[in-house]
Amino acid sequence: MVFLNFINGEFESSKDERFLAKESPFTGEVLGQVYLSSAIDFVLALQGAKKAAPEMKALSNDERREILLKLARELEINKEKISYQEALHQGLSQSFVFENSIEPAIRILIKTAHSLEAEENKIFRPTGVITILVSWQLSLLLMIERLAPAIAAGNAAIIKASELSPISGFILGNLLSTSGIPKGAVQILQGQKDLAEVMASHPGVQAVSAVGRCSTIESIAKSALSPFKKLQLAGASKNVSAVLGGFDFKQYFKELMESFLLGQGQLCWNSTRLLILESGAEEFYSRLNEYLSELQPLRDPLGSSVWTPLISKSRVQEVTKFKSLGLQEKGNLILVSLKVPDQGFYAAPVFFKDLTNCSVLHQDELGVPVFLINSVKYQHEMTKWIQNSYLGHSSYLWGDMEKAKKVAQGLDLSQVCLNTWCPGQKSVFGSRQSSFGISDVHWQSPFYSDVKILTLPRH
Repeated sequence: MVFLNFINGEFESSKDERFLAKESPFTGEVLGQVYLSSAIDFVLALQGAKKAAPEMKALSNDERREILLKLARELEINKEKISYQEALHQGLSQSFVFENSIEPAIRILIKTAHSLEAEENKIFRPTGVITILVSWQLSLLLMIERLAPAIAAGNAAIIKASELSPISGFILGNLLSTSGIPKGAVQILQGQKDLAEVMASHPGVQAVSAVGRCSTIESIAKSALSPFKKLQLAGASKNVSAVLGGFDFKQYFKELMESFLLGQGQLCWNSTRLLILESGAEEFYSRLNEYLSELQPLRDPLGSSVWTPLISKSRVQEVTKFKSLGLQEKGNLILVSLKVPDQGFYAAPVFFKDLTNCSVLHQDELGVPVFLINSVKYQHEMTKWIQNSYLGHSSYLWGDMEKAKKVAQGLDLSQVCLNTWCPGQKSVFGSRQSSFGISDVHWQSPFYSDVKILTLPRH
């Protein structure tokens, strides 16, 4: 299979014919060749978007609503096939992608369509041409939660699919082909980081919405700041699970471990740190050893194991790097005896306990299955250590509900889940250095619309 660009309503090759092999996380086998777009491809896409922009602006709310509902219907009809395709490319289970990517995407399209109602004394004008740059994790959801308000507001959009999940661009292009949207109103390019920087910096673009790792978001921000564009940037996370008093090990231990292992620390919703009260530490480590002894790898999207592969071979190599760093920082390594498959991009998860909270591993984004466990004596210490990193996204609190609510009140985070792990169900941009710019994903927000307020006479 060859993954093409979607330009002016048609799938096309890039102009300089550069390719990248997309390999299966499960087996390492080549799933297809990805065209890598250049600045020339982007300029052609931009020309088409600018030509379509007046037509998008002229559409009535009813016409925009119908486009969104057609996208939702087509996604609903093909949701089983689409969830399998994305899971295969991203090294996840079909059931997980179905529940946390495809179904939320359908709900977003329908909700956005029904929100297209006139608001008295306000005129909403489209921002113009918006570039949408996404990472590979549940990337169809990331595209749609940004594209839906862009369409609702009457914008044209140029999307860069991640080279690690080119299938998402292919899926979205096919959905758009039957939606009735004006040709050129949504362009999709395949490409890498260099293309994202070009898309962010071009003066013909009015706004940039991007999701990615710290280094990627930093380069996009630098490219987009000089032309003073509207920015909506979602970067790294450093999520913490905290086990409080009254934790029901029998009921919640499995879901707690899913927050670490399902996605292998690569998803922005994954926990990468665990805080546990000293009083519950002994039972936790006993159950952890038992749980890991029975852990089996997810070998294909139809399975249900939470030990998923990593997205690429280079990500597997990063595990070794961070493991060595943890040992240098005097972390106590928990020995894990797992048979790692010979094929595919698998790595045994690494667990450190009692690593100092000021360590690099505790502070920085990792994006690999290296998990840090620290015990604390008193519950009131939890708030301080949960927010130890300069990054802020989510926290998952487990235990007595009243105790969890008390801890949650003191947290400077964008999402706190109580006795549940909730990936993909809500748009979470993060706080502190996990996001920057206008994080509102409603079509009436100042990112997707220029709002004109009509001031009427008092009498």
